[in-house]
Amino acid sequence: MFFTGTGLQAEKISKDAVSAYLKERKAEDSKAFETANGVFREIESRGFDAISDFTRKFDRMEITGENIKVPQSELASAEKALSNDERVAILEMIRRVRKFALAQRKTMGPVSVKGADGTTKLVFKPVGTVGIYVPAGLAPLFSSLVMAAVPAQAAGVENIIVCTPPKASADASRLIYATASMCGIKNVYRIGGAQAVFAMALGIDGLMPKADVICGPGNSYVSAAKQIAQSMAGARIDVPAGPSEVLVIADRTANPSYVAADMLAQAEHGTGSAAICICTSKEMADCVIAELDSQLGKLPESSPAKVSIPKWGRVWIAASIDKAIGASEKIAPEHLELAVVGAGKYAGKISNAGAVFIRTAEAFCDYGMSGGNHILPTGVAAKAWGGVSVQTFGKWQYVEMLNAKAQDRLAKTCARLARMEGLEAHARAAEKRAKNPGNK
Repeated sequence: MFFTGTGLQAEKISKDAVSAYLKERKAEDSKAFETANGVFREIESRGFDAISDFTRKFDRMEITGENIKVPQSELASAEKALSNDERVAILEMIRRVRKFALAQRKTMGPVSVKGADGTTKLVFKPVGTVGIYVPAGLAPLFSSLVMAAVPAQAAGVENIIVCTPPKASADASRLIYATASMCGIKNVYRIGGAQAVFAMALGIDGLMPKADVICGPGNSYVSAAKQIAQSMAGARIDVPAGPSEVLVIADRTANPSYVAADMLAQAEHGTGSAAICICTSKEMADCVIAELDSQLGKLPESSPAKVSIPKWGRVWIAASIDKAIGASEKIAPEHLELAVVGAGKYAGKISNAGAVFIRTAEAFCDYGMSGGNHILPTGVAAKAWGGVSVQTFGKWQYVEMLNAKAQDRLAKTCARLARMEGLEAHARAAEKRAKNPGNK
């Protein structure tokens, strides 16, 4: 089919335009939640039988208790089958992500205050089991396995399980299995989609332990499933990470070829992916659209970007960089690229973005070249969530000790506060510790 262009037009940005765009994307998410909720109810009720049925329905594959788990010999064989160049590249990604993860862990020592009354500590504790979802529908995202597993290991997590679609091509499975082997992961399961998330959240008797934290990106159904799992099954999730998003702020000095290439890179993740550029001049906006048309026309007809850019692509014009940043703060993109003069200065003004890139292609982040993480919040979740880090895989625990003298001295105050709230049993529990009658 002859490619006729994206159909995009440069438009002046407005609050109404941004609100309409976000509302339309949210409507797509609502459909995914409805479907994922039905899957959860079935799996909650029927367990492995439902997981098997959904795998047959969505992946056209038969899974049993015997073949659901990938044998360790298959993982080892996949690693052995890597070419030298493939091995070196994966090892480089692991090394860079691990270096930054270990640096994070070193800053997370106990917070301790010791005084005459006693000691209060806040200590980091890794969770027991982490479940990682690795997409493999459009592409074998073995890089996402690294992004989740390496920080989890740096946190001290001992038990890691991985789920990845069974329908993946042999080459896709080879790369994911090889990466799991290189990360030292032994528990890999052939389950995909929302059913994989719920399998990890609920556990499978005799086959898979229940995960304390579920991590990994995915399509809108996987993202919805993760959020349902957190609210209904008690498993914590890393971040709401659905269809990919990029927003580029470009001034007159930006390279429109780079801007278009970075927009297409994210649109390539799937037909629901969003790619936005906010320019500070019409000239730059027109150049970006021309580059999008040119570069998109050279991609295969099967490329998801062919659908995603016309549907979720936008090229807006803002009166200034500050106005562009204001719009970005409302959109709260997963990835925000600053292709502007003084980008480092403007980065300090950004609160709502999963990751900010200063004149740097986001693609480098996707493969850990900067040591950062590509599992980031989407769908405006960056207003409240940050990306995956070592802290994702643990929790902060308080350890508190007041000595006997302090408890005696503070019993009266504590009891008074309790009675102010109408909690008599609390008050009496404090007063039991008072050795001095005057403190009762």
